[in-house]
Amino acid sequence: MENKDKNTASVSRQPDAHNHSHTHDPEEIRAITNRLSRSIGHLESVKRMLQDGQDCSDVLIQLAAVKAELNNTGKLLLKEHMEHCIVEAVRENDAASIEKMNDAIDRFMK
Repeated sequence: MENKDKNTASVSRQPDAHNHSHTHDPEEIRAITNRLSRSIGHLESVKRMLQDGQDCSDVLIQLAAVKAELNNTGKLLLKEHMEHCIVEAVRENDAASIEKMNDAIDRFMK
């Protein structure tokens, strides 16, 4: 139970955090955070590849893999957000949160 409170608190401390009464699933947030950590490690290894003079084609292939990892992580976050934040926003008739989500989707999809 302590981890749940810790994870939920860390999400709500972020700048521009929403003030809804819902909480995110701590396991989902942990899974998304773990994926980001793996992507960061992968990107660091791509950086080393470039610094070590490895073939540019290989570096580009690995960059594409990191990009795909990040897109998939974004999709998971989007699902989590819709299951918790947007469901509550609809319930509360919170048009501002829904509009904010639409803007975030537009930026994510570019």
